[in-house]
Amino acid sequence: MACEDLKIPETIPVMVLGGATLFPHGYMPLFIFERRYRAMLNHALERDRMFCIGHARAGIGVESSTDPVHHITTVGLVRACVTHPDGTSHLMLSGIQRVEIIGWEQHAPFRIASIVPLPCYLGDPSAAASAALELVDLSSRLCGEGQGISEQLREHLRCVKDPTAIADVVGQSFVNDPGERQKLLEMNNVNERLDYLVSHLSHLIAAGGK
Repeated sequence: MACEDLKIPETIPVMVLGGATLFPHGYMPLFIFERRYRAMLNHALERDRMFCIGHARAGIGVESSTDPVHHITTVGLVRACVTHPDGTSHLMLSGIQRVEIIGWEQHAPFRIASIVPLPCYLGDPSAAASAALELVDLSSRLCGEGQGISEQLREHLRCVKDPTAIADVVGQSFVNDPGERQKLLEMNNVNERLDYLVSHLSHLIAAGGK
């Protein structure tokens, strides 16, 4: 089923992880082993196969806080899942839609949040298209042999036409600092997002790709 055909639920499970950010159009492999998150995964698989990755806020007692995560996050769809005899699971989560957490419906055994979709704003489509092309070119220079990003990503980016999707794929792949990733996720203006990434990748190239 295509992403645009998916209906985002009004409430959704949240897996709280430190320093983890999933972008729309991005992918995140996960190993589920804690009992509460096994229950969360079963809950998701029995319904719409969706849950969010909640980026834990710094300096917060995650277990004791009633509101431990950044409110801007991404709904993820379980694309593939293998459950092992010991009850653990390996899965691939695909980012679908930016959302905002507006409340909590459940805290235990796992968290369930109330959410609303966050549409993106494209202020200047022509400038966005130009910046997206520059971003693909910069990404290509950081992909392939001798680099930490695969040739497959280079080919994928060449096929993507939507500036919003290009920004999200590049953000997932090339921004490593948790604070910067969250800042980028929260940028509602696609033009600002693209400009930020062009600057970020230019600095990476100037530093030798590190």
